[in-house]
Amino acid sequence: ALATIAVLASVTAVASSQARRAAAVVDNRRSQATARAMAESGVLAARARIEAALREAGPDSSRLDRVFDEITTGAGVVVQDTVNDGVFATGVIDVSARLDVNSAGAEGLQQLLATVAPPDDARRVAEAIEAHVRGNAPGSSMTNDDARQQRRRRDSVAAVLLGRTPTSRAMQPFTSLDELLTVPGMRAEWLDAIAADLTVDGDGRVNRHAASPRVLAAATGTLVDRPSRLLLISRGWRVDHVLTREIQAVFDVNGTELRLVRWREQDR
Repeated sequence: ALATIAVLASVTAVASSQARRAAAVVDNRRSQATARAMAESGVLAARARIEAALREAGPDSSRLDRVFDEITTGAGVVVQDTVNDGVFATGVIDVSARLDVNSAGAEGLQQLLATVAPPDDARRVAEAIEAHVRGNAPGSSMTNDDARQQRRRRDSVAAVLLGRTPTSRAMQPFTSLDELLTVPGMRAEWLDAIAADLTVDGDGRVNRHAASPRVLAAATGTLVDRPSRLLLISRGWRVDHVLTREIQAVFDVNGTELRLVRWREQDR
């Protein structure tokens, strides 16, 4: 009888342990699903609020300026809400107030890097970044200008055949600022010092009213009076759980509409 009780106790303990592990897995998956749903809801809620504010402002220039000032300054939290046991919070960054790595060109990047690095190092790193973006590997016998002209001709022919307007494009664009650390000569302390003035989500236009003085000094694209692109950063989580889902959505500002350009997700 004692042996039977011992066996049954062991079986019960094993079954109980497996049940607890299964319950933990289910609870973790539920937290993941809730966090993602909340993060996505945060993007949609922020987009709806911004578009509603733009429609309400109408063509009034001063009111439009106030709308953009309200959503891009300060803490930058546009919406925050709770749905059952899920929470989301969404902030906004004016991407056009920063220098775009993929369209600034070697000259603009060198100008910005020179504020934190020696001039010769700034030039070499800027040229390496530009070579990566344009798909012209360092050491190639073809110059940057020759490669750029060749790609422009090829892209123009392709665009005409497809019935599109010829446009220049980056061949190997950076998708995150962390990737710049792989560029030969780039130092982490330099990147940290200028990270707040850089982006990989721009369109070549710079908001002259929101950009810092050193971004304006390095700007090589078109200067505009309002944001041309907005980055919505939404984080969602389940109450009392540490898992957080972050969604970064980049939108073009087209009149009173926000048009999705890029979508990134990650757990934090």
